[in-house]
Amino acid sequence: MTRPATAALFAAACAATGVTSGCQQRALQEARARTVELEQALRPTFFATALRKMGGGHFHGTTRFAVTPPGEAPDPVTTTTDVWIDRAGNYRMTELNDHDGGRDIVLYGRELAVALRYGKMIRRVAEEPEPTRLLEEALGGPWAGWEVIADAAAIERAAPQLIGGASAVEYRLSKGDGPAITATATATDRPPLRKWRGTVAIQTLAGSLLVDERSGALVKADLQATFTLTQETRALQGEIEVHSVVSEAAAVPAIERPAAEEMALRQRLVPEQKELLSGLGGHVPPPTPPPPVVKKKKKGARP
Repeated sequence: MTRPATAALFAAACAATGVTSGCQQRALQEARARTVELEQALRPTFFATALRKMGGGHFHGTTRFAVTPPGEAPDPVTTTTDVWIDRAGNYRMTELNDHDGGRDIVLYGRELAVALRYGKMIRRVAEEPEPTRLLEEALGGPWAGWEVIADAAAIERAAPQLIGGASAVEYRLSKGDGPAITATATATDRPPLRKWRGTVAIQTLAGSLLVDERSGALVKADLQATFTLTQETRALQGEIEVHSVVSEAAAVPAIERPAAEEMALRQRLVPEQKELLSGLGGHVPPPTPPPPVVKKKKKGARP
């Protein structure tokens, strides 16, 4: 168990046995260690590295998310993601949502091919950090759910179990007895579009997570939660549901080079422009036009 709510349970157990602060301190340290273990496994950066470390695999995940005013029926967005990673570290990803959006991405050696739903697949040189960032986005469903519920979650570490012949640790999630509002509710360093996360108050929470003991990869995730939040002084209610599983460990066939068109020079301008201007605030002035060309008169020519 972990988080303030479950730390209180450890303290109560120590008090019941008559043991003083030493027991409580050890309980808090153990709780923090378990939280670090689980958060590390959930982070997309670590998750992507762990999957490659275990020789690749097939990640299948669904994320259902909805936020509505109180009393209104939810209008959720469900995203389904499949990622196949082979032993060489190449990957193929398909992502679809029920609002008619999606994309296909293939990393093959030094080539990256991308296609939006119903669009052509365009190939270009794979330049970091883009290929890694796209992979981490595809694996980010469980982390997105964790960010919402983390500070209100009580975590119980269960006995290891065999998954596909490998040993995995199970972490069971439930709503803690402590404050439901996240500890970062007053944080000011959040981007504007993510400030609402600091106002989340968890109402219900249940789930379980399985982490491969050898690689640290998150091999299975099931999480459901309902919550309230405030966005620009407006009260809202939300729900999130995440399910994912990793299969075919070290058994994904080699990713093949996809049929794709070469990116034309004019197609490169938009992503390169965004990369160069990222981080610049305010108005970006248009480029200064070149000075007009003045033709010199030839010697002896009539005016």
